[in-house]
Amino acid sequence: MAAELLELLDREGAAIAIQDGDVPGGQISRRNMVAEIAAFAGTVSPAWHSGPPGSAWVAARDRCLQVMAVLGCLACGPTALPERTGPPQMFDTLAGVCPPALVVSDDGDCDVARWAAARGVPVHLIRGAPGERIPAARSRGPVADSALQLFTSGTTGPVKCVSLRVPQLLAATAGVAGRLVLTESDTSLSIAPLTHTLGFVTSVLAGLLAGGRVAFADPQRANALLRTVSAARPTWCAASPSGLRLLHTIMSSGEATWPGLRFLRSSSAPLSDDLAAVLEGFFQVPVINAYVMTEAPGEIASQDLAGERRRGTVGRPTLCEVEVRSPDAGTAAGEIWIRGPNVAVADHTDPDHDGPGHGLWTRTGDIGAFDDAGFLRVTGRTHDVINQGGVKVWPPEVEAAALQHPDVTAAVAFPIPHEGLGETVGLVVVPREGRAVDRTAVRRLLMADLPRDKWPSTIVVRGEVPLTARGKVSRRRMWQMLGVEAR
Repeated sequence: MAAELLELLDREGAAIAIQDGDVPGGQISRRNMVAEIAAFAGTVSPAWHSGPPGSAWVAARDRCLQVMAVLGCLACGPTALPERTGPPQMFDTLAGVCPPALVVSDDGDCDVARWAAARGVPVHLIRGAPGERIPAARSRGPVADSALQLFTSGTTGPVKCVSLRVPQLLAATAGVAGRLVLTESDTSLSIAPLTHTLGFVTSVLAGLLAGGRVAFADPQRANALLRTVSAARPTWCAASPSGLRLLHTIMSSGEATWPGLRFLRSSSAPLSDDLAAVLEGFFQVPVINAYVMTEAPGEIASQDLAGERRRGTVGRPTLCEVEVRSPDAGTAAGEIWIRGPNVAVADHTDPDHDGPGHGLWTRTGDIGAFDDAGFLRVTGRTHDVINQGGVKVWPPEVEAAALQHPDVTAAVAFPIPHEGLGETVGLVVVPREGRAVDRTAVRRLLMADLPRDKWPSTIVVRGEVPLTARGKVSRRRMWQMLGVEAR
């Protein structure tokens, strides 16, 4: 099946497939890209399949090399995308759910390469600039167990390895391309981490398989990003809310223009109404909010380019069927279950639920509700419930009360470990730009709206909500990230 993916990449489309200021000439043709992928497959395959079975872990510093090495390895077998940096214990954990047969990198001194060498895992170094590699040997060809493997962040439970097979990848990329009306005239600005479905599947594969181009840029290198925008003239960019905020900061501080931009797309974390308004006001293009999981790449639900984009929602279901299963008939909110052609089979499935459709119903672990127009609002995670001495406190309830304060733009409730009660409620609030928020005023508001046993024991005012390295909110780690002491 991996051959089908490569054949689609080799079809007619934009003559230039990749634009990257770090490669010779600044661009790679579609023909040369496909040749590079074949070269990686031919070079890696003999070393990979001469030892014990396992996945190829690909972790390159260069984003362009990362993409072509991943696609080359995917033609030969299961290919995983770990982070390049991290402590040995992290890689030990990843190896426990996805054993590596070899590690492929362009940096033999990066953390994952040094970890592999210490554990006796072969390290295959990528050498030479794009266009200089030739197949050292023929690959053994596509294999039945070929899959793109991504690791969950572990913020909501143990780290998992999600295997996305080619049919799921093709369904995901076709769905995104159709929703966003991507054609060979489009260029994606790729700034999201390639270890995420957002970065690899949405930003890169969807654009390439639609016949368009990808322009790589590092959002931490502001001047280089501005040059990429000027030279490549990207028509769209998909990133997390934090990535889009950084993009806005760079573009506004550089007083740069972005000719040809059609839209921005947000996923992987909640998009606040304020940020969406700021982005649309500055870039003068639609900001599309989408609901995506590692187990369901592409999109589960999404707002549309045209028509109503109801604030605070992730749009209507698109690639997936979505059910909200409430614990009782009188409650609209409940756990979100999905099924669809892009969904990888997860641990928590429901094979007995009636009705035709694509595959098994899979629980997402998210809580949400549909409004009267069919728009889906995602409000939290099932494991986010705070158990305060036996009283179950639902964070969105506390956050909704805090957001009634006119000067509060964001609020996150979180558990604080407590020796006697098990957990108490903490709350971090973010003031609107140019405003100040008094904790006492927030507390009075909460005391008026919430029962006493749901009042926060700690309220913290910060300029922004702390996020994990993947740009996500982790309620369970929030107290540590804020420096709040357990009691």
